[in-house]
Amino acid sequence: MKKIVATIIKEWTLLRRDVGGFALLFLMPAMLIVVMALVQDAPFRDYQEMRFELLLADDDGGSLAKEIKAGLKESKNFQVVDAIDGQPLTEQQLKQLLQKGKYSIGIVIPRGATAEVANSANMLANTVSEKIGLGKLPTRESRDAYVRMYFDPVAKPAFRVSISNALDKYITYSCSKILVDRLSKLGGDTSTAIAGTDFKNAFQGIGIKEEPLSEEKGPKYLINSVQHNVPAWAIFGMFFILLPVASHTIREREEGSALRLELIPNAYRGVALGKILFYTIVCTAQFACMLAIGVWLLPYVGLPSLYLGEHPLVLVPVAVLIAFAATSFGYFIGAAFKTINQALPFGSIGIVLLSAIGGIWVPIELLPQALKTVALISPLHWGLDAVHQVILRNGSITDVVPHIVVLFAFGTTMWLISVYLNRSRRYSF
Repeated sequence: MKKIVATIIKEWTLLRRDVGGFALLFLMPAMLIVVMALVQDAPFRDYQEMRFELLLADDDGGSLAKEIKAGLKESKNFQVVDAIDGQPLTEQQLKQLLQKGKYSIGIVIPRGATAEVANSANMLANTVSEKIGLGKLPTRESRDAYVRMYFDPVAKPAFRVSISNALDKYITYSCSKILVDRLSKLGGDTSTAIAGTDFKNAFQGIGIKEEPLSEEKGPKYLINSVQHNVPAWAIFGMFFILLPVASHTIREREEGSALRLELIPNAYRGVALGKILFYTIVCTAQFACMLAIGVWLLPYVGLPSLYLGEHPLVLVPVAVLIAFAATSFGYFIGAAFKTINQALPFGSIGIVLLSAIGGIWVPIELLPQALKTVALISPLHWGLDAVHQVILRNGSITDVVPHIVVLFAFGTTMWLISVYLNRSRRYSF
């Protein structure tokens, strides 16, 4: 019993000497709870309770388009964007904005949609009028006038279905209002004659039809479990390189080998750069292995093969910059904290936090607006979005330049801060 008590006292004494590490054991889980509660709140709510920005291009200009726009603008679910720089949004602009990933949803109301709804309503009204012996309204042969719907290729299937259903309600409501107006022109009591009428068949040419963003021929790839999970968790795993990088850095400092290196003139920067380059190469190789598993192994277990986009070589600089950002972050952790007990809880939980707000766990479009802004500080967000640009939006090198610049700036900043911290610590001896 005395040995047990003595051991407890000894461990408490050791822990008490590292107050920072002891505090992080409580602080980091607390931050994890708050952030994860915010991030996971959206998936537990129905899509209908959320609010999305929706692009709308009106090629019709008729009453149907006005009804749909008015309904969407009054809705709590959609914020309608129908003009860019004060000019009405065109279908081509709408597709370009979705292709770049700046918005998730877009609808195009085709020319003649109102006329088609009016014609379908007249045909239905004439069917009713035959039953009650009233006059007829002018009609013609029906044509298709579907409201075209487009999605960002990154949008999840459940998100597409939910939004399509919500929009279909507004289309149906608008058609119903036009039909009631036509019936009122007939006069007389039409309520009994309407009973049993097939409204769905009458408006079969009106509704929503989802179409691909690109008109190019060839296979079209939408997001699925492989297209999302392989790059997302590969990037997540790359950032765990900070654990060996940070622990090695701290151990070298504790054992004195770092001090011996610092005594060699102009050697420290070269050693630091060599450390970062080595782990950057390791991380890049790790990313390549994960993609290879997605391409060649997953089909053997019944999953789709990972599609690498039309410009797969663009993934090389993207992977190198993600690896550089991850390694530099680990080096920063090693320089910023005095002990491994401080560095590892902060680093490991920090990766989970950055991945949560960066869209690794939950699509970023489902996050609260405040978290969407915070997500911009996460290098995992920029890395994942860059990969999505390549493998889902078929982006070229020019499409990922902003991502590469941000990742390079993040990694360089972390590296420079680490050099400054190490130099300050050396002069403080």
